[in-house]
Amino acid sequence: MKSFLHTILLIVLIAGGSSNINAQCLDLVKTTGFNKLNTELYVPEGRFDALTLSEGDNLKVYKSFFRGKTYKIVVIGAENMPKLKFQVKTMQGNVIYDNSEDNSDNWEYTSDRNQNLMITVEIPSNSDSQIDTGCIAVLLGYKM
Repeated sequence: MKSFLHTILLIVLIAGGSSNINAQCLDLVKTTGFNKLNTELYVPEGRFDALTLSEGDNLKVYKSFFRGKTYKIVVIGAENMPKLKFQVKTMQGNVIYDNSEDNSDNWEYTSDRNQNLMITVEIPSNSDSQIDTGCIAVLLGYKM
């Protein structure tokens, strides 16, 4: 019975910690992400991608883009995270945007055809020995 109670307590702690992480990501998206997306001009896509990652991690997100629509991609991280590097690539791996050229956290794109694109995010490592962990979010909105 005692081990059963320990198992239940462990599950509750894991679930509580998980919801705390999700709450942090949701807060980042609501406070920073939607402001950078500019929801007065861009309608947010039905979902966003937000994960807790560490320095040195990479993230790939696949999104569909439709001909004639103008989109805005926003890539943000928690305040403790280093400046994020992101690229937008075709499914064949051709880079169509790289934020290292302008150091921006967003990019506006008008698609000339229906297509799926891959957004890759790299979280660079800091030079110090401490590895930071935080929420990284990728938002997509389209202009009405």
